[in-house]
Amino acid sequence: MVAFLTSDPKRRGKAEERKLRRQMSEAGEISATLRLLAPWIILLASIGLAPLAYLGAQAADAQGFTAFCAAACGTVLVGSSLHLNRGREIFATCHEAFNFGAPFAVFAYTVLYGPNALLEIGTFFAGLASAIIWHKRHGNHTLRDLERRGAASPAAMSAAWRVFAAEHMPTIRDSEMVVLANTKDEFRGGIDLGPGEVPGDIDERVIDKITRWAGGIAGGTTLFVGEQLDRVGVQVLRRDPLKQPFPWLGPSGPGESIIETIDGLGRYRDFVPLTMLLPHVAGKGDLAEDKQQSHMAFTGMSRSGKGDAGELLDVNVACRRDSGVILLDPVKGAQQLGVIGDAAIWSLSTMSAVRAFLWCLVHRTIPMRAQHLGEPWRNPLGKNLREWVPGCGLTWLMVHMYEASALYGNENMVKITEQAASVGIMLLTEAQRFVHDRVDTTQRANTADIVHFGCKDPDDARFTLPPELIDMGAKPWVWRNKQPGMCLTALTHLPLNRQVIPARWARRARDGSDVAAALDEHRPFVEIDLDPVTAASFGDPYAKFAAARQARRDARPRQHAFTGQPGPRYADPLGQPPVTRGAVLVGQPPAPAPAPAEPAPGLVVPPAAQRRSTPAAPAEPAPAPRQVPGTGFDLDPGDDPEFDGTEPGAEEDRAELTEVAERVIGDMAAEMDGDPDAVHVLHQAVDALERMGDPRDDEPQTGPPVERFDDIDFPDPDEDLEEVSRDEAMDVLLDVLAIDIGVGNQFRPSDVYAAIRGRAKRSDSWVRKEMATLTAWGCIRDTEVYGVYEVIHTQRQDRPGPADGGGGSWPVQDL
Repeated sequence: MVAFLTSDPKRRGKAEERKLRRQMSEAGEISATLRLLAPWIILLASIGLAPLAYLGAQAADAQGFTAFCAAACGTVLVGSSLHLNRGREIFATCHEAFNFGAPFAVFAYTVLYGPNALLEIGTFFAGLASAIIWHKRHGNHTLRDLERRGAASPAAMSAAWRVFAAEHMPTIRDSEMVVLANTKDEFRGGIDLGPGEVPGDIDERVIDKITRWAGGIAGGTTLFVGEQLDRVGVQVLRRDPLKQPFPWLGPSGPGESIIETIDGLGRYRDFVPLTMLLPHVAGKGDLAEDKQQSHMAFTGMSRSGKGDAGELLDVNVACRRDSGVILLDPVKGAQQLGVIGDAAIWSLSTMSAVRAFLWCLVHRTIPMRAQHLGEPWRNPLGKNLREWVPGCGLTWLMVHMYEASALYGNENMVKITEQAASVGIMLLTEAQRFVHDRVDTTQRANTADIVHFGCKDPDDARFTLPPELIDMGAKPWVWRNKQPGMCLTALTHLPLNRQVIPARWARRARDGSDVAAALDEHRPFVEIDLDPVTAASFGDPYAKFAAARQARRDARPRQHAFTGQPGPRYADPLGQPPVTRGAVLVGQPPAPAPAPAEPAPGLVVPPAAQRRSTPAAPAEPAPAPRQVPGTGFDLDPGDDPEFDGTEPGAEEDRAELTEVAERVIGDMAAEMDGDPDAVHVLHQAVDALERMGDPRDDEPQTGPPVERFDDIDFPDPDEDLEEVSRDEAMDVLLDVLAIDIGVGNQFRPSDVYAAIRGRAKRSDSWVRKEMATLTAWGCIRDTEVYGVYEVIHTQRQDRPGPADGGGGSWPVQDL
């Protein structure tokens, strides 16, 4: 079709005609000649060869055997002829059987009894009549075949087009048809328009007449318009290749960047795969056109396949390493979200929550992301970024709004379509009809990419589709909802000749099992963290949602065969190499956390940059159970990497109990933060823990709490040392890690208690509390063993670097 639009169509049509004529003149004439001479050859053989066979058989004394062989051969040929010609006309069947049987009967009689003049004369005239009848039948059949083949030839179809156009299509009466392909499945040709005729003259009625002339199916005609206005390509389908659905084969490119094309969504009628490219993609050259990011809309009547198609797109976005999906459904909630809800960064299912989220997106998220991209010192690329690009430190987001018509009149949703594209946020809305009383007019104008599923009538399509697609033969009202998943992809980065071709989305399993299996298989990518900037803009509601979801995920056993660390660059700003793992329960090391917001009462908010594949922060200050890789349950002591084969004794139990008690007291002290009204509770807990395990104290303590006096204390051997400031204490702690532990080694907080008490006069709880600060600085990171850290570096991150006169060597991370 492209060759027709860019080359001389008349020359191509003549070439096709010459090729067909050559085939008919060579193979056709040879076959016709052989069929014509066949009865004459048989007649001459039966009359001329029979006497010679008699003389030879008589000389060899084998007349009987020769006659028997001739009769047997004739019988086999007659039976085969009757079997192969069953279903044909009786006359044709009997005539062909006579042509096989009579010559062999005469041959066998002559060999057995000798030549007979009367038999030879009768055989000659009977054979002559049969040959003439055979020739007449063959001539009639050949003429009919030539007429049929000639009617389908380019010259004949061009002549038929001229007659049909002059009588039924006055707007293009002077046009010429050039046949490019004419098969049982499709007809492809080119229309050379006459003087004064333009492609716009081929309207919807003319397209229907072209379909009728070419014998196509309803809605199966597509026009192709090039840069020249004197010719139009046309394709008429006689069979719909998308009538039967086909299964979905899984997500495309899991672990790749969202900037790569999403494949495997479905296919077009010409068997080209249905693909999508969502974010902004810069052109390869300075003057090359960029692929712009646009907001998208799924529209079509009820049960036309919008929801299933959107779910396939959600899965593909969720399985990319630097993108995520936010699902909003204020109408159906959990019924619609279902399986795909587990892949979402955030899912909201109430009207009030959705409205609040849209407000947050406009007034907090978009400005904060724009500031991050616009100020070079904030993003890792160190540039002023006009568009979202991979590696910028932000997660590319697709906000999928189901039942968008329920939020008609929400000004924040309109503002999102005006402001969000450049900061890497795409709004995908679903609605049955994109009319003025269901979707805001400004929102429709800002939604450039349309995926139009089946609709009720042409008016619904004209509200959404570009008018040129309707003129080129787009008819989504033909299939309605009888073929779920059929659609037209009016995407701005596709040419019109591709947009007008109908496509069909692949069909997922009815129970969603294939979607769930894909999410489980690629869970390391699905659970990659939301970037700290966006997480901070969402505030406490998102933190609570993430903590609750993580608790549900941690409650189920998970095991993934995965090697490597799939996190994006912003997950480790220190640039440390990833830690490879084998078949383990995937738990990625936490990234530096932003400055924690003030937590709500009674809620421990986890750091925004903590990976979702690691255990969430406990809701209460209690020791966390050790997780065994692969199952999450400590069923066998041999699974413990620290287990040496002997059962722990009383001293080991006492030491472990003491360590747990110290952690509990330290966490309580950190939570109380010097509250004088709660000090007595802390003192009572210390007394209870000190008496724990004492056989003389079998009864629990009752009565009022015991008053503790700070001036009654045992002598401290280090009381001559003064408590240093926090700043100096942090230097001491980093010095201890650098000298006593060493970079790359692992340690527990208890390993540095003594050194910190001796050099900085700081308590054990202070050491445990500052582990979070060191983690945020990137100095240490969690390991798979609970309570064990790995030393990454020992440089402070709250001071300027060497260029500014400070002693640090790492840039300040402003999250």
